Amino acid sequence: MATKTDYEYIVIGAGPAGVQISYNMKRLNMDYLVVERADGPGSFFRKYPRHRTLISINKKYNVFPEAEFNLRHDWNSLVNDEVDDPLLFTDYTEELFPDAGLLVKYIEDFCDKYKMNIRYNTNIVNVHREDMDDGHKSKSKFTLTDEKGNTLTCRVLMVGTGPILPHNPMIEGVEIMDSYQEHSLDLEEYKNKKVCILGGGNSAFEVADHLAGSAGLIHMFNRHPVKFAWDTHFVGHLRAVNNNVLDMYHLKSLHALRKCEATRVWKTDDGKFSIEYDMHLPNWDPPGTGHFVTSGYDKIISCTGWKFINVGMFDDTCTPETHTEGKYPVIDAHWQTTVKDLYIIGTAMQARDRRAASGFIHGFRYNVRSLANMLNFTYDGNELPRKVFSPIDQEEVCTRAIKHVSVVSALYQMGQGFLCDVILVKKDEDKVEYIREVPQAWVTEEDWFKKTKLAIICTIEDTIAKYPELKATEFFTPGDANVSNCKCSAFPQAVYRVFKEGEMVEELYIGGSLVVRADTRNFERDTNPERYVNKLKNLFHRHTGIGKDGFYEQLFSKEMWPKVYRPWTQEEIDAQTKVEMDKLKKASDYECSVSILRPKIDIADM
Repeated sequence: MATKTDYEYIVIGAGPAGVQISYNMKRLNMDYLVVERADGPGSFFRKYPRHRTLISINKKYNVFPEAEFNLRHDWNSLVNDEVDDPLLFTDYTEELFPDAGLLVKYIEDFCDKYKMNIRYNTNIVNVHREDMDDGHKSKSKFTLTDEKGNTLTCRVLMVGTGPILPHNPMIEGVEIMDSYQEHSLDLEEYKNKKVCILGGGNSAFEVADHLAGSAGLIHMFNRHPVKFAWDTHFVGHLRAVNNNVLDMYHLKSLHALRKCEATRVWKTDDGKFSIEYDMHLPNWDPPGTGHFVTSGYDKIISCTGWKFINVGMFDDTCTPETHTEGKYPVIDAHWQTTVKDLYIIGTAMQARDRRAASGFIHGFRYNVRSLANMLNFTYDGNELPRKVFSPIDQEEVCTRAIKHVSVVSALYQMGQGFLCDVILVKKDEDKVEYIREVPQAWVTEEDWFKKTKLAIICTIEDTIAKYPELKATEFFTPGDANVSNCKCSAFPQAVYRVFKEGEMVEELYIGGSLVVRADTRNFERDTNPERYVNKLKNLFHRHTGIGKDGFYEQLFSKEMWPKVYRPWTQEEIDAQTKVEMDKLKKASDYECSVSILRPKIDIADM
């Protein structure tokens, strides 16, 4: 029997994203094939991360019983529709940061259990695109050629190859450095050695953390300030699990960081390495840029990240545009590249998302599921999945919506409005349609949405951006929970935005809680846990006229307020104001010493 070679959809790569979309397309009866160059799925994780510890959280125990809620804290499982016996990564280990080998085993088991259409040992080396005319509109025909000369064709192509190539620094001498991908893991080679690491992300700090107890001295060179995930809320930035070297730096244990631009690396006659770099010094007198050299390194390791697209795979008929020095493909609101009908899945979805979780499994598993539904809608003409409430019942719609947002994982992980739920209110048909988990930037530009007389979009967002001076160690006080519209709560919360024919007319921040639920009491004397659904019912009535209004929205009842809350006196307010002003004054009062900048300084003996 001849092997089929033409498909509606082909996916390149059977990593977590390729396996996830394979599962979803199979459930939707779509005509698809996944091709993988290795002999099994998840091959990236056979080698990476190099030191074998994942930084994706594996939190099995979360107090609440709902499986959907628990996925919020399970960052490694793929999503599936099984209720009684879902295959979850949390059943493989209770380690909070587990070994990467277990993830490979989990993905292999997922493929074995759900029997998806994946073809292994198929290394695609060339992609060609043609425009085809089906009599109504043009469509694509992609031709994929593997290293053996075999070809496959499809109408829609998805690329899920993950971190595919090293993103090497563009400096002279890069070829003589070690790399994150190939450096030795043998600690004996680093004992009491002087090591330079280029990079300031998780891979660089992962290497530094591994060497911290063996190397005599580690210098980390990074041209940008280090960004911490606890500050930015972006999981791809530096995680606490990797930052021991930073701890040692501030506690004066030799290892150090430098914000500078490396320009050249070379080997000296004694076999050591020297590195030349520029360092901006705005705090010197006069401000300027230093041109420095540090010598005597035994090892220099480049850990400057990955490229998430291999443009060399595509011929000139379909080469996608990239950004950030070729690291990321340029993609639109539904992950299509600058090439028609060519989509990106997996960790490269972070190319347009630096606030939510697109870069990790716990984020892109939802993006991928949404994309499968959107492709089925766009190309196959099938409706986006939805739940219908008919006749319209204010209590039922609002109660269900609040219960859902209290447990949903997709909106929780893909927050800041990246993914949203859409509530279409069709009064003339006496029904409400609830569409789950689509990109907000996509849906708000769709013609069908712009023509809808009344729609409500639901997201989960925090407003940390409103607190630019707030440090992670000060992030403990909730916003005012007693107001109806909690726009200044730094904790994640549900946000409902009302649209009429595509134009937003109202937005409601319902209020946050430590567990990010809107269906539980925040504490023992929380006398109105119904306030969240009450806010939504009042909003619903304001714009539909259906049901009742006047539902009580405050945290405390009038009777309970004086029992649990004591307003400060003016003297106490003045004292707190003084504390805050003194902090600002103290920060501006420090007198820093200045140095004379010399044109070139050799600090080989440092």
